[in-house]
Amino acid sequence: MIVRPLAIFVALVFSAPSLAEENPLQSELDDIERQLVEVEALTSRYDGGLILGLIEARREALLLARTVVQNRINAEAGGATIEVVVSAIQTDERRAEQLLGEMAAAQERISQAESEAASSGGLVQALALSRLETERLTLAQLQMGYLQARYGIAFPIAQMPSEQVETSVIADEGAVEASGAEGQSVVWADPGFPNTDYTLQPFEQAHRDGHQISGWWTIEAERAAIDDSPQITAVNYSQYDPNSFTGLTALVARCSEGETAFIFVQDDFLMADFRRNSFDMTLRVDDEAALQARWSSLTSNKGAGLFGSEAEAFIRTLYDANQLFIRLVESNGQRHDAVFDLSGAQAAFEEVAGACGWTTLSLSSDDYRAIQTLLNAGGFDAGTPDGQWGPASQRAMRAYQASVGLPETGAPDRATLETLGLNN
Repeated sequence: MIVRPLAIFVALVFSAPSLAEENPLQSELDDIERQLVEVEALTSRYDGGLILGLIEARREALLLARTVVQNRINAEAGGATIEVVVSAIQTDERRAEQLLGEMAAAQERISQAESEAASSGGLVQALALSRLETERLTLAQLQMGYLQARYGIAFPIAQMPSEQVETSVIADEGAVEASGAEGQSVVWADPGFPNTDYTLQPFEQAHRDGHQISGWWTIEAERAAIDDSPQITAVNYSQYDPNSFTGLTALVARCSEGETAFIFVQDDFLMADFRRNSFDMTLRVDDEAALQARWSSLTSNKGAGLFGSEAEAFIRTLYDANQLFIRLVESNGQRHDAVFDLSGAQAAFEEVAGACGWTTLSLSSDDYRAIQTLLNAGGFDAGTPDGQWGPASQRAMRAYQASVGLPETGAPDRATLETLGLNN
């Protein structure tokens, strides 16, 4: 096997490899070791918190890079290799050049954060230090992405993430058809959505776990530990990249302990506006005009979301949509874009709405009043028809749903209204 020389770019200050260097790999390895010493020194300054978490994440990235570099050095020397499996992937020179530019921009943000941290104190300094470590981690991840694009190295990744940069891929029609055909060859493929690639690992895992699959969505049903209420977690995997070492960008629609959430998650540590604990968002549904919004930050610092009635309203907006564009903007101006294929969303949204007891239909007070009147006429006491869907209406609806063998959601959902003879 012919092994090409490899230069590892995980130094926090990036520099292109020189062909005149006698041993560029060893030089890169020495630089990684230097950075690890620096990280260890930083770690000792903190007992916990966000900054320590960022430093530790950076340390893990450097350790992985060191292993890969040492593995290549050993291979070139004919020695034993370290036990790490690294797949080869297609190189992408255009993507590599793009990442070089992003790395330069990240280095500039690091310099700015260093200056701010050095010239401030108290809370302002703490925020500057958080931003500094966030940018350092981002740079390390960008540099590992550069390795993938430039040299075709796929770093080892976890197959199931807990929760990046916009790319455009133009595929010929034949390739798309071939991919779709392959995606339908597995037993868990949803025939209703033939363009989904069901060979991706999350779908195989969902099948093994007995979860529902609908288009690009997996739907997990369980019971909340605190009160045994129905809990639904639906995840959209249309942005899944099996070669991404930093994690997965995804949409999550969820009902947990009676509260609905709609969340955009990705694997970068994000810097929110600490004054409002939220992010500026740009959203575009299909070909409608883009809208500006603010979404709440997550405790994991790896995404943003809507909760409660705001999440319910947004899910109703998406119910008949085919595509959602999302742009999240950090407080430092860094953008995170993603375009999601919503195929299969209706089944996911109905499960979430049913578990949390609301309807995906946009109903007016007059609509609710008419439904209450029908329930009363059928012997299911919804109280005085007032157009407000309260506890009495929910109890009456659950009783009716039980009588006709429907899930007892207590909400005037589409299936229930159909049995009542109402067009939805």
